Amino acid sequence: MSRNNSRTQILEAALTLITRRGDANVTMANVGRAAGVSRQAVYLNFADRGDLMLALVRYADERRGLEGELDKIHTAPSGLAAVRALVALQARTNSEIWAIARAIDAVRRTDAEVENSWQDRLKSRLQGCRQIIARLANDGVLRKELKPAAAADILWTVTSLRTWEDLVLQRGWTPVQYEKRVYELLRIALTSAE
Repeated sequence: MSRNNSRTQILEAALTLITRRGDANVTMANVGRAAGVSRQAVYLNFADRGDLMLALVRYADERRGLEGELDKIHTAPSGLAAVRALVALQARTNSEIWAIARAIDAVRRTDAEVENSWQDRLKSRLQGCRQIIARLANDGVLRKELKPAAAADILWTVTSLRTWEDLVLQRGWTPVQYEKRVYELLRIALTSAE
């Protein structure tokens, strides 16, 4: 088996284990067993658990076509359509990434490289929210009393994975309810659009 095939097999096994368990309590040995390879083989492909987690995030992003999904937001015909596309993306895909995010959240507290990656993702998401707010402002629909920085903070927070977790996993909202209600909340909070 080639190194790339082995690496993919390990990433698939890790993704399955973490998704099934819903937490970070997955060891390199667990992953090796699930992948049908030795623990040593896992370490030949990944330096440590943090390295495995970072690779897993990239693999999951590629697998779910995140780049193409983000293009839908960037190419939306208006700022409000971009807000809708962002919320729709989360409604469709957050359930797929929730367990991985929980695992990364646990590992980042003890691994500086994973923490840096986590912070980079948060900054990137905030930058995306700022771009959407700039589009709302350019469209002339951003609430006049809202400064763009505060509006971006609102969009970033309301569309966070933690908010999704609270509403969908804790409060039992369906993805359809999440998409409709969160979009409407953001439309009212951020814009003067009817």
